[in-house]
Amino acid sequence: MTTTAKTTTAKTTTAKTTTAKTADTHHAKVFTPAANPAAAVAGVLIGVALFGLAAVAIRDLLVELGWLSGDEWSRTAADWMVGIRWWDWMWPAAIAFIIVGVGLLWLAVRPRRRTHLSLSGYEVMWTRRGDIARRCSAAVSTLSGVRHASTVVGRRTVTVSVTTREPVDRASVDAEVERVVGGVLSAIEAPLRARVKIVRDRSGDRS
Repeated sequence: MTTTAKTTTAKTTTAKTTTAKTADTHHAKVFTPAANPAAAVAGVLIGVALFGLAAVAIRDLLVELGWLSGDEWSRTAADWMVGIRWWDWMWPAAIAFIIVGVGLLWLAVRPRRRTHLSLSGYEVMWTRRGDIARRCSAAVSTLSGVRHASTVVGRRTVTVSVTTREPVDRASVDAEVERVVGGVLSAIEAPLRARVKIVRDRSGDRS
């Protein structure tokens, strides 16, 4: 009875531990880490322009109250716009403003670029592509005959450039590097494909 109870307790603890690793940390939805919105820069510029208009409005209000002397800039601009007539140069200007408007609309609805990749088996844990590249390079650098390894992680492909110390069997090195890199990528949720480039180091040993 005691052994059965201990076994049941161990299973329950293991189940709780596994669930705790994969469980969300909050009742609300947790979003994948992403870059700043594409409209951030445009939003800042538009905000600065609105601050400028607010400053003009405050200045015109002070002029209207008699605290400042001079003409009201907003009224002068409105009078100028009322008296203006259509010129040929306004056609390209109107087209340019339409293009800018469509571009700003696209920036407003454009999805944010994801900066991290999800780890397998974990709902709320991510890693950066640069960290994956470092792990792959470090793992490949430990292989026999490898002098240096560098990795570039793209959207779908992980390219590993391997510099060897001496002539090697390219097929066996490719297989070994793909095995090691595959072990690193197995912890990543995204389907990444490994590609290996082997370069012979002809410079000799260097200190």
